[in-house]
Amino acid sequence: MRGFRNLDDADLEIPAEGCVLVGLNGHGKTSLIEAFLYCEVFRSFRGAGDRELVRFGSDGFFVATDRVTAGFDARTRAKKVTVGGAEPVRMADAIGIIRGVVLSPGDVALVAGGPRERRRYLDVMLSLTVKGYVEALGQYRRALKHRCRATAAEMPVWERVLAEAGARVISARAVWAEQWRDRYRERSEAMGESGEPRLDYAPSVTGNLLAALEKTRERDVARGRTSVGPHRDDLKLALNGRDLRTYGSAGQHRTAALALRIVEAETLEAPTICLDDAFAELDAERSRRLGAMIEAMAASGKQVIAAVPKAEEVPRVISGLPMRRIENGAVRA
Repeated sequence: MRGFRNLDDADLEIPAEGCVLVGLNGHGKTSLIEAFLYCEVFRSFRGAGDRELVRFGSDGFFVATDRVTAGFDARTRAKKVTVGGAEPVRMADAIGIIRGVVLSPGDVALVAGGPRERRRYLDVMLSLTVKGYVEALGQYRRALKHRCRATAAEMPVWERVLAEAGARVISARAVWAEQWRDRYRERSEAMGESGEPRLDYAPSVTGNLLAALEKTRERDVARGRTSVGPHRDDLKLALNGRDLRTYGSAGQHRTAALALRIVEAETLEAPTICLDDAFAELDAERSRRLGAMIEAMAASGKQVIAAVPKAEEVPRVISGLPMRRIENGAVRA
């Protein structure tokens, strides 16, 4: 890694079984995980823009794994990616070669936050697992931008693109929700949820998307927006038939968020599990249950990279992993 966040330039070898990163908050633990996973979808898993990832005083950054490299030039805003030393024909061809999932206390936003958080969860996951999804999503977003700026006369052209690409996006999301609904329930129960958890995809349009766009055209022209489509959809989480976001407790939100991340790891068949202070804010029982899941993953050959603030706070389940200390952006054994 070169010029990334607050991290020193370094060449690091992460053991196959993983490691524990120990360092106080603000010293670079999460940034190191972020640098590694940048090579997954070439975006920050924390939602930061590329310019924000450039270390102060640097002209850009560069991160590389043994298979994938990614560089960003802040002066030109150019991004370059290679796979096996060669540039792919399309950036999409390099997405998902590196795969990992991060579990952190901030994941509670998946449940307690708005629909945008859950749409992003779906879009990243499906971009990595469903052929053609990233292209359909890109087409939809470009057409959406044009329709929102178009006159009523110009809208039909963009509506046809929106309807075609949007149908592919909606279908992939709905299929995933149907396929993984039971697994989400099982993982929630394994984390100690005693109620009846449920996951459903909730589209803003039921039926023909093109017809819905045509129906809302006049209103949308006046407002300068598109009021229906997959950009308005949600992944609904319920407990005992009630909306979890509205009626769930903080503990129930945390349980559901962990279940979603574990399901994500299983969907991706992710070889690397990153724990960014994941046991923080968990009670003893949830910590024990999460530890059992991580232990089972490690036993199946998953790589576990865990970040904790203090060596004495390393959970037992990961205490046997090699330790790396990080201080002011510098990593050492």
